[in-house]
Amino acid sequence: MTKNWYRAMAAALFIGGGTGTAVSNAECPIDVDDNGRVDGGDLAVVLASWGPCDPSCTSDFDADGVVGGTDLSVLLAAWGRELEVDCDCDGTSDTDELEAGATDSDGDGIPDACDPDPQQGTIIFEQSLEHRVPGPYDETMMEADWNDPTWSNGVRDGRVSIVETDGQTNRALAVLYPEGSYGTSNTGAQWKIPLGGSFEQATLTYRIRFTGDFDFVKGGKLPGLIGGTGNTGGSVPDGTDGWSARMMWRTDGAIVQYVYHPDQPGGYGEDLPWTNEEQPLQFERDRWYTMRHEITMNTPGQQDGIIRTSLDGVPALVVTDMRFRDIDSLAIDTLYFSTFFGGGSSSWATTRDEVILFDDFEVQVPAN
Repeated sequence: MTKNWYRAMAAALFIGGGTGTAVSNAECPIDVDDNGRVDGGDLAVVLASWGPCDPSCTSDFDADGVVGGTDLSVLLAAWGRELEVDCDCDGTSDTDELEAGATDSDGDGIPDACDPDPQQGTIIFEQSLEHRVPGPYDETMMEADWNDPTWSNGVRDGRVSIVETDGQTNRALAVLYPEGSYGTSNTGAQWKIPLGGSFEQATLTYRIRFTGDFDFVKGGKLPGLIGGTGNTGGSVPDGTDGWSARMMWRTDGAIVQYVYHPDQPGGYGEDLPWTNEEQPLQFERDRWYTMRHEITMNTPGQQDGIIRTSLDGVPALVVTDMRFRDIDSLAIDTLYFSTFFGGGSSSWATTRDEVILFDDFEVQVPAN
């Protein structure tokens, strides 16, 4: 090592004593070994590159053609930080930009501003109900429209119908929740739609509308993606059986992702609130919403799975440390149409007949 190198090291370590130009973004190129953390691996790369370097040099953070004291100062200022991806290197992570409203049309977690050719993926399931005539919806229709589910609740009981909406320009699925009722046997409808394969990432979108003067009471379930046994009803996943990521509405229409996963804190699913600018999101009555859920499976046994959601295109939830599974044979394989009031006691019961409209279901996976 030269005396100049030791002087550079001393200047970098002396807080307030360095004379190099500060680099404002210590979250973009500093993790040169791409392990998600600024640590000894990055220092080793910087020291190995010390001195003049060509434009492709990843350790020349200030782009002056030399790996030197300023670059070392930048590295040490970020030492130990767990980094998030910042595709445009502006000091704000991609996650924070998406939560602030940046668009991500293909749902890959990269803002469109950094992704000029967003991939739309492959649609593996879609259902708009436009081909159906208004009136009762029976099991034959359900089987034809939803990939032939093996069972259902609510359809045979007459709680599902097709209705015209929006000035008779649209047709949607109407689900009834009779007065004084709760639970899967007496309210709403349920069936599981096989997706024809097992997927590491999938995005579900659909539209929903709580009709009239809807009384949310204490809450109820809404559709979502699941895998394996699709654990619900107090069956805590063990990492090898299944998982589920439905939605719920809560009191006053508060919106949450309702997730069964091995690390959940209790015996029932965990609420992950939907928020915007740190404020809880709530459903309003008698208007359409477009829901979007993106699930990315974790590396088996690790907490790196992702749930990313939006409400009418506005980011609502980003979780990047989920553990859905401990085995790689468990993934995303089913859309669970699941909606009912409850809860397991009469305190969840409807106060009147209620109806929710559902429309425009689509499940998309990344293009090969």
